[in-house]
Amino acid sequence: ATLCDEFGLTYPREAGLKTLFDLLHRHLLANRAAGRRSLLLIDEAQHLQPAVLEQLRLLTNLETDDSKLLQVLLVGQPELQQLLRQPLLRQLAQRITARYHLLPLSASDVDAYVRFRLQVAGCLQPLFAPAALAALHRLSGGIPRLINLICERALLAAYAQGKPQIGKALLLQAAREAMGVSREAEPGGLPGLAFGLCGLLLLGAGWFGWQQWGWQPPRETVRVEVPVKLPPDAGQQQRFSEAMQQAGYEDEALQQLFRVWGYEVNLEEASCEQAERAGLGCQQGRATLAELIRLDHPAQVRLLDEQGQAVYATLLAVDERQAEVLLGGESWSLERSWLEQAWGMEYTLLWKLPQGGSRLISSRSSGPDVQWLETALAEVGKGRPRKLTRFDAQLGEALRRFQQAEGLEADGVAGAQTLMRLNVRSDEPMPRLSRTLARQENAQSDGAQS
Repeated sequence: ATLCDEFGLTYPREAGLKTLFDLLHRHLLANRAAGRRSLLLIDEAQHLQPAVLEQLRLLTNLETDDSKLLQVLLVGQPELQQLLRQPLLRQLAQRITARYHLLPLSASDVDAYVRFRLQVAGCLQPLFAPAALAALHRLSGGIPRLINLICERALLAAYAQGKPQIGKALLLQAAREAMGVSREAEPGGLPGLAFGLCGLLLLGAGWFGWQQWGWQPPRETVRVEVPVKLPPDAGQQQRFSEAMQQAGYEDEALQQLFRVWGYEVNLEEASCEQAERAGLGCQQGRATLAELIRLDHPAQVRLLDEQGQAVYATLLAVDERQAEVLLGGESWSLERSWLEQAWGMEYTLLWKLPQGGSRLISSRSSGPDVQWLETALAEVGKGRPRKLTRFDAQLGEALRRFQQAEGLEADGVAGAQTLMRLNVRSDEPMPRLSRTLARQENAQSDGAQS
């Protein structure tokens, strides 16, 4: 009905799916005959229910002998990827012919982005000091929208104070006012002079122009040896070295982990305390890489370079040969052997709490928690869940069998480890470390079928 409204089509108020479908079909055929292409653009597509996406898949069946009648473009947050991995939506996912993922800007990209926007505005002065640009990258997480917000406030503040350049202290003040961020104190700035209009015109140039024109300001390159030796085929030694040097902040890696789950938090809020507000559990500990893989959840991990210095990364996926990590604000595909060499044991992971928010379900529990556990165990066992309001002996026995099968202590109490394993064994879409393996297995399976 919404598509008919957007295309300006009229239909009876009580029209069913077939009536609407046929109406759209006729309109798309008419567009095709008139030499027009029909495009459906859906923003924030991660909010669509699976049933709606299945209707969308049916619309992609509308075609002529040589082309599709409807082009579809889905734009969404990272959880859209998780949604499309549901078995129910596998056929829709297979019809996606192109995917593009925007990652946060690196520190060097933030520098280039700010310089470019100043240049387009007609200002060639270095309005932002190097220390301010470094702080801008840390505080914004490399997100262009946040970069714009902080820079706008900083430019206005510099103009009001008559300062010719924005130092770290002024930028921190701007970030605090714009985002509520407060990181560290900074000594006073430079003497005030007339600031000039060109800085305020920064907002006139956009992200699109920087991407479209590809201008990069010249900057001196310093050769730095990679702390941990990369596999021969990893390449990009210089960029990786820079990423390692920028990955010394634990909160930044945890902030990236929240983004993997679809939540945007400030650096100060990137903590286990914030996780519960998002309906997530937070687990911190020490484990080998193999032990963490068994937990099958993306994690913020501590890595060590050859000098023993700690760097922090967000581990997204891993299989027998490769690992995908976010390091220094960039995505890297690295050999698993490198990851094992640099492994620092410590990790923090997020996991999805039951609907009631409980971290422990036992014989003393009742109501929705008990029903959630019954449903989850039945899903794993491919059975039909019963309707329960209290924890009975049958539920306790099913729980102990599941714990034994997973190598957990069969105590009949669903604590954090048991609840996490139930999440892993469910078909519910959520971030998983094993998604790379799953993608390879699906590809092999599809090839065998074809």
